[in-house]
Amino acid sequence: MKNSKKLNKYRSANLYKNSLTQTGLLNIIEKIVRSHPLLYLISRSIIRFTNIFETDFKGLKLVNLGKKIIIYDVGASDGLASKFFLKNLPAKKIYCFEPDQSFIKILKGLKNKKIIVKPYGLGLKNFKSPIFMPRYNFFGKNYDFTTYSFFNKKNLKKQIDLDFKFKKKISIIKKIINIKKINSKEKIDLIKIDTNGYEYQIIKTLKKIINYSKPLIILETNENIIKIKYFLKRFSYFPYYYDDKYRKLKKIKKQYPLNTFFLQKKHLKI
Repeated sequence: MKNSKKLNKYRSANLYKNSLTQTGLLNIIEKIVRSHPLLYLISRSIIRFTNIFETDFKGLKLVNLGKKIIIYDVGASDGLASKFFLKNLPAKKIYCFEPDQSFIKILKGLKNKKIIVKPYGLGLKNFKSPIFMPRYNFFGKNYDFTTYSFFNKKNLKKQIDLDFKFKKKISIIKKIINIKKINSKEKIDLIKIDTNGYEYQIIKTLKKIINYSKPLIILETNENIIKIKYFLKRFSYFPYYYDDKYRKLKKIKKQYPLNTFFLQKKHLKI
């Protein structure tokens, strides 16, 4: 009952936030870009050729990960996170789990031997699942916002309302993706999860790997963050956030950030 009350409180206060990922001047620019679908499409295409990534991920430079680490990038999208890992971390292998065909093509196009593309999503069993994403019509041509893929259509609608001011030409379409259960005894050092609300299911899917490998976990915060917190607490994980002002990782007490770090003591530099 106590956990349920905390979850309801979190839902009412923090469930739907805009998708801003930057701070300072980049935050202002991102607000402008995300206000219009066309600006977002153009900027997303440009960013793929830069080294710009979410501010929170700077926190990965402050933790103990060891040498030649193996990474799970779940919801790899167009590879921005994996490119960040390659540049900033001693990555030996990065498994990119991504079910969307357009993103799979981009990931394979990176042509990096350290990137291993897994063309499916993760789940507790093998099945096909519907997902929903925005489609923007510009002069008769359709553009799909695959980065906004949600399993829950209502959550997607609310996210669109938060992020975009110009929504008249945005519709919502449905696609079918492959979900697979995996079994691996390979030791994983870092798990990144960004699946627009499916993070709790991914955590449960990777339970054995988490118990065996005890990896650092960073995931996009969503309505299930309290469930995730208590699920991971049994493995001695605690939630942290990256404070960009002081360039430190701090324990989360009340307000959750866009991305939450789940760390054990061994991950913290003393």
